[in-house]
Amino acid sequence: MLKQKGNRAFTLIEILVVILIIIVFVIFAAPNVANYITDRDVRKEVYSFVEYFEERKAEVQSGRYGVLVIGQTSPEQAKSYNWYMTPEEFTIQLKIPAPGRTNRNNASSYNNKSIMNYHRMCPGSPENSPDGRWTKDSAGAFQWSDKVYTWMNKKYCVSKDAYLHPGGLEFNVTSTVKASFLVCSRQNTTPSGGNNRCNFSNKNDFRYAIRIGRDLKLDVYKYNLKKDKWILQ
Repeated sequence: MLKQKGNRAFTLIEILVVILIIIVFVIFAAPNVANYITDRDVRKEVYSFVEYFEERKAEVQSGRYGVLVIGQTSPEQAKSYNWYMTPEEFTIQLKIPAPGRTNRNNASSYNNKSIMNYHRMCPGSPENSPDGRWTKDSAGAFQWSDKVYTWMNKKYCVSKDAYLHPGGLEFNVTSTVKASFLVCSRQNTTPSGGNNRCNFSNKNDFRYAIRIGRDLKLDVYKYNLKKDKWILQ
């Protein structure tokens, strides 16, 4: 008859080996996990904006809006809104000669066009523009979470077939390519001041750049800290 072996207790050496493995994991693996989570959070925010922008662009292209000015809001700011022109109002803006109300009754200064059509741009503050009839979208602008900072916090102009310029490009991500704005992690950047400010000139990790091209095409770049360069995603 076989004798059943009793439960064997762990030896001191085995316990020490397990503790050593745990220490090694904490030292080497845990920081990588934390970095992965931080980068994942920023990336999620970036592509949430991309998805939002593409949805609004499709609405303009389909004729729901004539023109749409897309805003963005951070948790520290008061709620902001998108502003739009109806297709009917945008048609009036494109007439030549344009109605006097669209060019402040100064048609000769704008080649008989509206101010919007002459410059091919939306006004910086459509809510205060005397040259066009804008409507506030009650749904509100794009809302960033408390995981990121953005720079620069601007509005962007979306028109059918990109007839109007969407907005200026602010900084170089390569020698020939400029981007529109940055999205940074709050883990290692600040909203203003100092070397850790969320902007293009520092060397902080977890930064993404979004480029809104003249044709309304969006490109995303990620800063690679080891290579000290922006990588197209």
